[in-house]
Amino acid sequence: MPLSKGTVTSVSDQGKRARNEDALFTGEVGRYLICAVADGLGGHAAGDVASTTAIRILTETLKESLPHPDPAALLTIGFRRANAGICRYNQENGLNAGTTLTAALIDEERLCRIATVGDSRAYIATGDAIWHTKDHSYVQELVDAGVINAREAIGHPKKNILTQALGLAETVSVDTYEKDLRNATLLLSTDGLHDYIPEERIRKILLSGDPREACRQLVAAAIAGTSSDNITAIIARFC
Repeated sequence: MPLSKGTVTSVSDQGKRARNEDALFTGEVGRYLICAVADGLGGHAAGDVASTTAIRILTETLKESLPHPDPAALLTIGFRRANAGICRYNQENGLNAGTTLTAALIDEERLCRIATVGDSRAYIATGDAIWHTKDHSYVQELVDAGVINAREAIGHPKKNILTQALGLAETVSVDTYEKDLRNATLLLSTDGLHDYIPEERIRKILLSGDPREACRQLVAAAIAGTSSDNITAIIARFC
């Protein structure tokens, strides 16, 4: 089982915000480990409702349907159901609640399927490299176009402009990835963390010491990097 052979820990810190609009989930279903983070959109009503709704509908979908012949497709189904649920809530209440959502589904062979919408991220760190999912954001489009580089994207004044989120449109495009987590550390994080810490610093923290201590260090580093947002992280180590 993934949890019995790996170490999983999480943290969600309110930071300097009036309330915490992030949500997270970790748990096992059969031979799978599920990890998910969501970040309710700041400046939108009921961001906390959107993030918790996304996590709830996604995990319900996974629990109902695992095992599944195509786990990545199942993640996409869960994301689209979550989007529909939040859109329905918005229509019923005259609101525009929205959220990011990033989830990882890991099997006992350490094969990890990742799905994401918005700018929460999944990172995978090894001894000599770090990889992360691509944001659905205006700043990511600038990076893709070569207008700015990844370091310049940190702290960019328009970093909060998303090109996709759950709950804001009837259709949503879900990015999926498949990664090997053997001898690797997985991080799921909201932008209150990774927007304020350089990538190499994240890698070093993830690979140093106990995952619980790494969570503490990541929160401290984000705050030291002037983060004023909610800060959420899940770390799963498979070494």
